[in-house]
Amino acid sequence: MIDDTTLIPPVSWATVETILLRMATTEDKRLMVRHLVEGTRKQSPFLTSEGVLAELFYLASALLDSDYKPSFPNLSTFDASSSSSASPP
Repeated sequence: MIDDTTLIPPVSWATVETILLRMATTEDKRLMVRHLVEGTRKQSPFLTSEGVLAELFYLASALLDSDYKPSFPNLSTFDASSSSSASPP
């Protein structure tokens, strides 16, 4: 039997997103959060529990890194949310 005190309490993806939004140190990083959480959520069925936690820790590290300064020049919020990193065929 597993001792409940050794487990992390369950948390929703919406809560994870809220926490990461609070951690984001710039507006550009806040724009990224929803997309990063969604990508992690979509990949989570293919990862171990440890893998999901590691991905979330990586996201948190990037959001708190003061030297990491992403920017989205000339993109509206809609443009940034609909862009893709995939190359066109």
